[in-house]
Amino acid sequence: MPAVPSSLPLFAVPALCQARELRREEVPALQAFFDANPEYFQTVNGRPARPDEAAQEFDELPPAHLGFGRRWMLGLFDARGAAASGELLGLALVLSDFTAPGVWHVALFMLGSALHGRGLGARTYAALEAWMAGQGAQWSRLGVVQGNAKAERFWARQGYLEARQRPGVDTGGRVNTLRVCVKPLRPGASLADYLRLVPRDHPASTQA
Repeated sequence: MPAVPSSLPLFAVPALCQARELRREEVPALQAFFDANPEYFQTVNGRPARPDEAAQEFDELPPAHLGFGRRWMLGLFDARGAAASGELLGLALVLSDFTAPGVWHVALFMLGSALHGRGLGARTYAALEAWMAGQGAQWSRLGVVQGNAKAERFWARQGYLEARQRPGVDTGGRVNTLRVCVKPLRPGASLADYLRLVPRDHPASTQA
């Protein structure tokens, strides 16, 4: 059975936000966040968020052949100042033990457009990464759409390296090439170590 979402904060970014698991009754708030921040959907799929985008995101799981341990959908809530509003500022969707023990997958990391360009994304991601490492993550992987220059630059600055490219991926309305990128979270580890652990992410692999 899926784990029951915790109402307790899992990590925080001082003077910005705290992260906790989203509950199903908060799907309308997530949809409102998507509608108010169309940049990601326009860039990746050439369209705004669909009316049921949040519900689909809340329920979507990886294909059955890609095993994982647990799925966290984390809301990033405003915690600024004494009168923090609790407004949803962003979203992080992560999977533990994705295809191999110790490999975590960042399926989505999104901050509201008003927070872009101020270094807040890097601070928030650093807190997310520290939390993942504390939960046992030894590697973090993600897919970034080739040509989404803003995201490509961001993830390169966070230390991610390209492992392979996956052409012909329908990301939700547009067929894109995904760059599978990986970051070691344990000292002394290399991309070569990761590829021995997860051969499906080798540059020569054709596995979906």
